[in-house]
Amino acid sequence: MDLTQEVKKRVLEGEMDLVGVTSPESLKDAPEGRRPADILPTAKSVVVAAVHVLDSVYDLPYTRYEYTNQFFILNSMLNSMAFKVSRYLESQGYRTLPIPAAYPRVNKEIFGILSHRHAAVQAGLGEMALNNLLTTPQFGSRIRLVSIVTEAALEADPPFEENLCLKTRTECQLACVKNCPVLAISEEGLIDKTKCLHYQEQIMPWSAAELRCGVCIASCPIGENKWKIPAGSRAQKVVEMKELWTGAKW
Repeated sequence: MDLTQEVKKRVLEGEMDLVGVTSPESLKDAPEGRRPADILPTAKSVVVAAVHVLDSVYDLPYTRYEYTNQFFILNSMLNSMAFKVSRYLESQGYRTLPIPAAYPRVNKEIFGILSHRHAAVQAGLGEMALNNLLTTPQFGSRIRLVSIVTEAALEADPPFEENLCLKTRTECQLACVKNCPVLAISEEGLIDKTKCLHYQEQIMPWSAAELRCGVCIASCPIGENKWKIPAGSRAQKVVEMKELWTGAKW
């Protein structure tokens, strides 16, 4: 088995759902300081992996606690896998740096040191949809991502070229735009990251878990699960309690 296939095998054995490889050259138009070679000057490849978030947590906003818990669980899985694969590549003689699934981020500009989403598009996993999130054919935007920058010369996958989001417009009717609690997404696909972040900061004080929003993801029909039984309903009193706890109404 060649090195590329061995790396992908190890990624999938780490309970990941998707994996792809791209070259640093495919990300050469990223802002200075956020390119693979800015992180590792001898970089030859970027490995991107995705894990599917449980669909059952997307009855938002009523499941924001459960949705937020997924971030902690899956970020840990992603980072653990990335460390193990990086350790393997180091054992083969290649400098390798795993880029964490979440923090640290450059807070002033609200960006990470490498865009997992853009790398994932170039690695063939999915597209950047109207909600500005990586959207895959299999799971929509219901995923978490991690990247590995390495000087191992791995075989790159072709970039993703299908336009899933545009094909779904008739069905979704721009649901992610209309359902955003702070109207942070425009119909042209531009996102006001400050509005998005500040809304999450508003709902964070309700919980030590620092609640995430996720409504734009839940609104997208791409990759939706087909459930065997109809959804149940909550008592009105419980709905009101959940809305208070999760910052759904102010």
